[in-house]
Amino acid sequence: MENLEIKSLLEGIQTKLEAGLDEKATKAVQLEVKSLQDKIDAMGDKASTSDVEAVKSLAEGIKDTLDLLDVKVQKISTNAGAIEKTKSFNEILADTIESNIEAIKNFSGGQLKLETKAVGDMSIAANFPTATGLYQEQRGLYVPPFEQMWLGDILPGATSGGTGIVYPERNGGEGEIDEWDGTEDKSQVDYDFIKREISFVWLAGICIIEREMLDDIPWLTSYLQNQLLLDLKTRENAFILNRATTGLLAKATAYDGTYTVPVERLVDAAYGQLPEDTFGQHRTTHFVMRPRATVEIGLNKAAGSQEFDLPQGTIGFSAGQLNLSGITTVATTSMAENNFLALDARATQFVKRMQPEIRMFEDAALAKRNKVMFRIEERAALAVFNPKALVKGLLTPEGV
Repeated sequence: MENLEIKSLLEGIQTKLEAGLDEKATKAVQLEVKSLQDKIDAMGDKASTSDVEAVKSLAEGIKDTLDLLDVKVQKISTNAGAIEKTKSFNEILADTIESNIEAIKNFSGGQLKLETKAVGDMSIAANFPTATGLYQEQRGLYVPPFEQMWLGDILPGATSGGTGIVYPERNGGEGEIDEWDGTEDKSQVDYDFIKREISFVWLAGICIIEREMLDDIPWLTSYLQNQLLLDLKTRENAFILNRATTGLLAKATAYDGTYTVPVERLVDAAYGQLPEDTFGQHRTTHFVMRPRATVEIGLNKAAGSQEFDLPQGTIGFSAGQLNLSGITTVATTSMAENNFLALDARATQFVKRMQPEIRMFEDAALAKRNKVMFRIEERAALAVFNPKALVKGLLTPEGV
């Protein structure tokens, strides 16, 4: 049987949460929940299962709420009206490791959770300010070549506290806005939507290192910041682009133009088909193709004279990125050979359920080899609100 006092306190807390709270008020409510947990513990076997589960669920929900608030307030203002700076993922990760130095050095088996309380800015520019197109050196650690622009950075982002997301996908419509002279009914516009429900997906991986490496905290920080972040970003690219049924390519509309030259097909898809299919409501913000394809486009020559004869300003490389007719290209090895994607990134959203989390483990098998394991993981989902705002195709059509 439910305890009436516990039930009343629970209802009071729930009412406060539904009214919407800022970070300070939410933390105050968290203390109320902690007091409730203490009451439940003191009751022992007399506490009902429903009360125990209700308080536990509420405590977890408030923790998620505070984590989301942490993301929103991860901005540091030096003065009123000064430029705000969002902490990078690597800065937050370094802070997390720094606050757990003793636990890491004294690690004696089992698992240790190194949880980053906020996502932070995960762009390469923010995390590797001295990066070049070939290598990055930080604290003496060599980092393999990596891509400087990532799909997870160009798509609008969001966070969620649920198990999945439900969103409307545009599926055409009828009617249009028209003039009205007062004698007839006004023109009716109908929008057709498909209700989409998708679950969050785990993106996760592990790495095993020598136990003695834990003695060098700066090196450990550098290793985790560089390798694990880059590996996670690489997997994000593949997830966003290629995942069956929900990835950008699975959702995109096929190119339907008649051009056969790669650069002409790209321009037609971006400036012709995409705005036509979306009734001028979307414009292309990015191309996606393989690195070698960007070279082919950048070195485009006339078939006869072999001259670089495209109109001035049509193609150019800037800061390691190909710019084609004013549209930035994302070069990624996650794209198949001879394929391209033109998209309006604003027609999509990359939603995070759980910010990247790192845990350290040592079991009996690892202990015998004097090794420890690190695991990094996050939960995410991709929403595409209008598939017509994405056009996919082959750079060179088959048979040409």
